[in-house]
Amino acid sequence: MDKKNVRLRIRFINILFGLSISIIIFRLAFIQLGAKADKYVSIAMNQYNLDYRTSNLNYRILDDKSNDLIKYSTKYIVEVKSNIFKNFNNNIEMEKILTFTSILKNYNEDFDLIQKFQENPGYNFKFEVDKYTYEKLQTVQDINGIYLYEYDEFNEKEAWSIENILIKEISENSTEENYHTYIENNKYPKIDFNYVKTGKDVVDPNNNNFKLTIDKELQDGVKNIISDKKYDEFDSIAIAISEASTGEIKALTQKNEYNPNIILGSTSLGYVPGSVFKLVVAEAAIDSGIFTSKHEFSCENSRYNLCKDRHAGKLTMEDALAVSCNNIFAEIGKEVGWDLIKNYAEDQGFFKKVLGFSDLREASGSYAEPKEYEDGPLFLSMGQNMLIEPLQALNITNTILNNGIYTKLKLIDKIVNENNEVIKEFSNTSDKVLKKDTANILKSMLINTLENGTGKNIKISGVESGVKTGTSERFDGENIVSDGWVLGYFKHRNKYYSMFVFVENINEEGQFGGNTAGPIFKEIVEYYTNTF
Repeated sequence: MDKKNVRLRIRFINILFGLSISIIIFRLAFIQLGAKADKYVSIAMNQYNLDYRTSNLNYRILDDKSNDLIKYSTKYIVEVKSNIFKNFNNNIEMEKILTFTSILKNYNEDFDLIQKFQENPGYNFKFEVDKYTYEKLQTVQDINGIYLYEYDEFNEKEAWSIENILIKEISENSTEENYHTYIENNKYPKIDFNYVKTGKDVVDPNNNNFKLTIDKELQDGVKNIISDKKYDEFDSIAIAISEASTGEIKALTQKNEYNPNIILGSTSLGYVPGSVFKLVVAEAAIDSGIFTSKHEFSCENSRYNLCKDRHAGKLTMEDALAVSCNNIFAEIGKEVGWDLIKNYAEDQGFFKKVLGFSDLREASGSYAEPKEYEDGPLFLSMGQNMLIEPLQALNITNTILNNGIYTKLKLIDKIVNENNEVIKEFSNTSDKVLKKDTANILKSMLINTLENGTGKNIKISGVESGVKTGTSERFDGENIVSDGWVLGYFKHRNKYYSMFVFVENINEEGQFGGNTAGPIFKEIVEYYTNTF
């Protein structure tokens, strides 16, 4: 052993010996003081702030059943109050103290408590350790001046989950509804060591929390489905589900929440809806009385050439929706006119934000007015030349299922305190958009598309459901790319639910909405109806 190591070893032994002698001296002193020892420990401890924050959030985000939706990363903290540690451990076995310091140093050599006391005799120390070390330290937790607790930080890695987006919106006070005012007087949760040696978790009962309409169990189940390896070929899949009658959003998730939120159109201007927008064109045509669902058209003889392969024979509007005929819907759009179609779209929440978040995190959507040379809104009538916030698409099926009444989608349901008492309840507005007969016709058209059209592979045995599939094209800044859609509904336990599945960047050769988003739609409906 070289001289340097010998000197270090001797120094360590001297420090350890000195600390041992100090504790023995204080132990003898406390024995002489007798019953006054506990009193002095109490006085000493009260000189310090012995409560610590246990989270970086002073509110919670809850699901509809009061389950916490926020995902946390837990840090394991060791706080050392040096004066208490050195002066008030007369009744603690030396072996326990040495065990504690050894566990800490074995985790990290820089956490050499004896050396730190030598260098900074009056300094208080704070260490972060791993869970394994934390649990070992808990076995010797009755040492005075040592405080162990867990600190929860919301997990920022999944930055584009709806919960994390809401956290950012609240902290920046950037929502249309000023949510920050409900939590500005909240106190941070803490652990209090003043009266309980192991610590007592303290949360102010008057703290306000956000209760969402989301069903955590459903949302987690959906996330598990789209994360399955059978869908590995798709990098981005997004799902939103709402209860049709109330507009309450029950699930809002995507496969990869490290990337901007597709459902809200975050960091973009939105996404092209493609053929799912044909439902709005059909609504306008039928509700205005310009066409009926049984009006016949010809794709073969159309003035337009927008279908990859022309559909043979006469097709009714219902048939044209089922096979997603672009030529026929261009004909319908020309007769109906963009102004009327746009009015029906806007009356169902299109081209304006659903949740009222900031521009960075939520898109409004937009459209390009038809040019004179286009001979009508032919591209808009097939859902091109426009961008929407994908969440807006749920409004179409909700309106149809609600007998023509549009009910604004709802995410934040209530503000509640820690006792789950309601402080504020949020309401959503409803407006009549379609005639009841029109809504029933559109519902039949969705069912027909599922049974006889592009949604045939999605049909679910024993479940009432209907769909509209869609394949859209957009420019991603470098290339023209395709996305797959399925927008539809299903009925379970006498309630109607709307859902869309969006699959980003599908292969335009051989892939479309029906065979990419379709199987996912079907699997989620089967999961929901078999689980809930």
